[in-house]
Amino acid sequence: MGPGDTNIDCSCCTGSKLRRYLRSKVPCISWMKSYNLKCLQGDFIAGLTVGMMVIPQGLAYAHLAELPPNYGLYASFVGILVYIFTGTSKDITIGPTAIMSQIVAEVAKGNTKLALTCSLFAGCFQVLMGLFFLGFVVWVISTPILCGFTTAAALTIGFGQLPKLLGIKGVRRQFWQSLYDTFAKIKQTRWPDAVLGLVCLILLFALRYLQKWTEKKRNREHHRMYSVSRTSAIAVKVAWFTGVSRNIVIVIGATVTAFLLSKHTTEGSHPFTMVGKITGGLPKPRIDQFSGMFDAGESACDVSTPEDMRWTCQTDKSTNVTIQESHCLEIGCCWDPAGNTTCFSKGFPVAEVLSGSVLVAAIGYLEHIAIGQSFAVKGSYQIDNSQELIALGLGNIVGSFFSSYPVTGSFSRTALNSMTGVMTPLGGFFTSAVVVLGLSLLSEYFQFVPDACLAAVIIVAVYPMVDLGKPVYLWKVAKREFLVWLVCFVLILATNIEIGIITAIVLEIIIILGRNMWPTFVITPLSEGIYDVKIDGALWYLGAFTLKEKLSQMISGTYNKDHPTYPTVK
Repeated sequence: MGPGDTNIDCSCCTGSKLRRYLRSKVPCISWMKSYNLKCLQGDFIAGLTVGMMVIPQGLAYAHLAELPPNYGLYASFVGILVYIFTGTSKDITIGPTAIMSQIVAEVAKGNTKLALTCSLFAGCFQVLMGLFFLGFVVWVISTPILCGFTTAAALTIGFGQLPKLLGIKGVRRQFWQSLYDTFAKIKQTRWPDAVLGLVCLILLFALRYLQKWTEKKRNREHHRMYSVSRTSAIAVKVAWFTGVSRNIVIVIGATVTAFLLSKHTTEGSHPFTMVGKITGGLPKPRIDQFSGMFDAGESACDVSTPEDMRWTCQTDKSTNVTIQESHCLEIGCCWDPAGNTTCFSKGFPVAEVLSGSVLVAAIGYLEHIAIGQSFAVKGSYQIDNSQELIALGLGNIVGSFFSSYPVTGSFSRTALNSMTGVMTPLGGFFTSAVVVLGLSLLSEYFQFVPDACLAAVIIVAVYPMVDLGKPVYLWKVAKREFLVWLVCFVLILATNIEIGIITAIVLEIIIILGRNMWPTFVITPLSEGIYDVKIDGALWYLGAFTLKEKLSQMISGTYNKDHPTYPTVK
């Protein structure tokens, strides 16, 4: 091309932009080029270790979400496979978490169709936010709100597991109602469940302490000038691995105990309350969960609803008979033990699912990105926030077609993934392989997992989320922010997560507007007609009127002459 040519060949430039765009949207293209045997070794060890942790957590979190146990295992491997190709963090492992499971329980109320629809909608919201770079929108959920929500949710989850730990049934979900029902029915405690649950709880806390102790010991040994004996190093590693694998160790022990007891008891007389039979094998692609989405609820009642669509309703006060409800999307059916069936029209709860999906999308992203940024700083690499939104959203969308409820990044599994030396997102493949093998080969034994054991796993998992130091700090340095924390915390405990967070966000906005409408400033008269104005922070148009009013008072002489400096306006 000569100097006089006006036709510029842009094919090279266009090809370069296309390659950059593909690398940004499919990040695995970049790290696959340099993948080697060392990376494979690190990913394999980390993936297997996390896989052993996620199986008991998946069963427990499905329990918390009020869904069949296999749905927790489906959520443990579908999303993470999508993240391998679309995620930008080598450490993050996504799957079911305690917070997501609690939100799903409130939104879906045990209905698998609603849970999967919520996953689809939440994924769509997250992908759209990522494509249009709208991730900043969720930062209206400030630190006090997030802290209040996390602490309240952890308390709700923890105390909500007490009935299952004690073998008490028929307890309502809401925090105060759950506490009341638990203590009102304390005489109904199944002592075998209670003993097993307390033993599991004690052992889990002991192994958690062992993990922390070994981590401190390994750090001290790492900074010592002299080497430790090989035997001592191996003993510390074994103790650490036992600590981080505490969930699978305890669940296996409890399951084996329940299985052996089942050999010596008749059906219906087993001392423990167990998970029950679950569907083995891989989930089949399905779209029937979205049927009835736009139905007004005019169809007839179908009393042949699958077992996983039923749950216990409130006891009928007039007959004192506990009825079962088949919560179909199109209709609802209630029947008593005698077989008498009452049907009522029930349309798809679009508003509830949409509002719940927005909450799932926002909280899921906040939880995910906080974990991702933390480990990115620790590992000296960067993550793309918008691409993480897309990756998380695609995981939820794809998962909704494979019976997976909403997922997000898990801090405990991500920490374990990092500590065991994961090199790339491909570690998620080996984690998924462990879950798939468990579903394929061990599903018939999962039915012997005791409910009390899973309740203990959940309680220990949410225990670190209770942060009472933050409100004390806020009370000392920023009482307005403490008020936001308090409102969010109390309302979540008194009502539900959605009301608590929305009310706290509105209060936060009111406080921000108030600060700008009545800014803090000091006006000092220097000479006749000349004033020195010092404003604390930026002056927005909202505060301009207040400043103008006070200046007018100064000029008109209506200010307090005994105090040359005008009182600070707050």
